[in-house]
Amino acid sequence: MKNKKSVLINTLIFAAIVIFINLVSLSIFYRMDFSKGKIYSLSKASKTAVRNLDDRMVIKAYFTKNLPGELASAQRFTKDILSDYQAYSRGKLRFEFIDPASAEDLKKEAQQNGISPFNMRVVQNDKLEIREVYLGLSFMYQGKSEVIPIVQNTQGLEYDITSMIKKITAKGLKKVAFFEQEGAELDPMLARQGITSFYQSARQLLSGNYELKDTDLNTPIDVAVEVLIFTGIEDSLSSEQLFNLDQFIMKGGNVLAFQEKVTTVLQEQRAETINSNLFDLLKHYGITIKNNIVKDANCGSIQIQRRQGFFNIATPVNYPFMPMINKFSKENLITKNLDTAVLYFASEIDTTKVGAGLSCESLLVTSSNSGETRGPRFDINVQPFMNADLKTMLLDDPKTVSAIFTGTFKTYFGNDQAHPDALLESSSAKFLLVSDSDFIKEGSGASVQANNMDFFLNSVDYLASESTLIEIRSRETEHKPLKELKNGPRKFVKWLNILLPSLLLILVGFIRYRRELQNRKHIGELYE
Repeated sequence: MKNKKSVLINTLIFAAIVIFINLVSLSIFYRMDFSKGKIYSLSKASKTAVRNLDDRMVIKAYFTKNLPGELASAQRFTKDILSDYQAYSRGKLRFEFIDPASAEDLKKEAQQNGISPFNMRVVQNDKLEIREVYLGLSFMYQGKSEVIPIVQNTQGLEYDITSMIKKITAKGLKKVAFFEQEGAELDPMLARQGITSFYQSARQLLSGNYELKDTDLNTPIDVAVEVLIFTGIEDSLSSEQLFNLDQFIMKGGNVLAFQEKVTTVLQEQRAETINSNLFDLLKHYGITIKNNIVKDANCGSIQIQRRQGFFNIATPVNYPFMPMINKFSKENLITKNLDTAVLYFASEIDTTKVGAGLSCESLLVTSSNSGETRGPRFDINVQPFMNADLKTMLLDDPKTVSAIFTGTFKTYFGNDQAHPDALLESSSAKFLLVSDSDFIKEGSGASVQANNMDFFLNSVDYLASESTLIEIRSRETEHKPLKELKNGPRKFVKWLNILLPSLLLILVGFIRYRRELQNRKHIGELYE
């Protein structure tokens, strides 16, 4: 009887301990993540955003059940990451998963909350079927709502969720202004793809966190604008446009400029120097873009048509005028989490002629196998690079193609009688320059690379003092090239990979043979 009573007491104590631990775990949550960059746990910015909620937030995840393949993985990951957000929210956030296909009223609810289904092909019961699928998140907070209409993969999901939390809880969005050159015509092929602007992707990505405005610089820029995005020109600005740009900087405004020194047309293999008064303004500040086009052995490729018999065959050629940057400063917040960036006919930024009172930090730098093509005649012909070893051709030191300038900027209009009211200097402005006007442009030769967009968004966040999301944006890596070795170490590694497994196998066999001999000797001694 005593034993039964003792077992019952121990069971009750054990159950009480389990219940107590579970209750404590609701308010105290901790996860150990040993992955590089801790990509399987929430960042500090996400934890802060969800902990600082002033009121209860509800996230409704409208997901179809029994999703196929990778979509099922996306659903599981979404559920896991929302569980983390809920745990770190200290009870201020809750979520629920709903399958709208299970009832008509749930379909109407999803539609009202901004989640629409999409059709996808599914192989089921050995048949190809078209299924209506829901994969969306709806955020509700203090009478406001926002949506992520489709969650197709897990990459960048934490950034999307945290951005949505910050957007729906924000009292007001910071303003960013776009300046685009007038008269540029959109390629009809892009229009057929549903693209309506050269910077459609850039605008869409920014619109989630900033209020976007357009400016032609013919009038002063709104003082509430935090960052001006200058997308590049191929001619001069009017004196009024130049003055308004100058005074925006003098008032402490920050500029993200995409401007090259040379305009190119690859199809015609033609390149010309851009003659613009913008370069006079920059030179006055102490910012100089060289009259050249940078080359790099570490580069992207282009397809050229080669005639073989009766057929035209597309052949990829490594083209050094498309430098691929994969070495970034780990100290700078803009670049420390980036993997790669691709530029297209970029010019070199002269970091040896920085103006007095300014400091310059290089952000994008080519490899140690670099080169340049100088004006006035720029040779951008593809033929010299076909079947060529670019590393033996390009032996120049690395070249800067993007840099940020901070310090004291002095006005370009200090002695201009037409503008006697011009502010004379600013010590709080920042000017971030990328010497490639196509860096974020739709349909450019380098195309809009995902990592280019990461650099762009990081730059805007940095200039607008919104750095909390930068650490999240590029946590999941895409491009991790192997470290290149010289011929000697490469041959050593090659033969090591060939011989080491055989040597290890021989060693294991020898050890086992020795052990077998010892066992035989030992058995023999027992029976002697």
